[in-house]
Amino acid sequence: MAKIATQENILKGLREQGHRVTKIRREIVGMLEDTKVPLAAPEILEVLKKKKLDANKTTVYRELEFLVEQNIAQEVEFGDKKKRYEISDKHHHHVVCVECKQVEDVDLQADLDGVEKKIAKQKGYKIINHSLEFFGLCANCK
Repeated sequence: MAKIATQENILKGLREQGHRVTKIRREIVGMLEDTKVPLAAPEILEVLKKKKLDANKTTVYRELEFLVEQNIAQEVEFGDKKKRYEISDKHHHHVVCVECKQVEDVDLQADLDGVEKKIAKQKGYKIINHSLEFFGLCANCK
């Protein structure tokens, strides 16, 4: 239930800002909200085609770019130069199996807040964002 409310709130917010909510946009937001792992554009396109929605590669990339610009989605990359997307609901990190490619969320934000502030102070930076992913072998692959 909460996921549907979140998707509805996202779409409502877009409408209130004067943006259109097309079938494709609605489906992409729903997919990103429902998935447990970040999705790549080709995966999203494949699902849209299975649902018989008239989407092409350019449309999917344009929609993902729009959702990132609106701070609804965020890009993540696991060292393979393949962009994946997920809802920007809370900052978190991932652990990725290098063998089977399984991805799981890891919540470290509370532990890293102090480290981030220390780095910013020491280096004189205003930290905008950071990315930290862990790679290894999952329980099934080790």
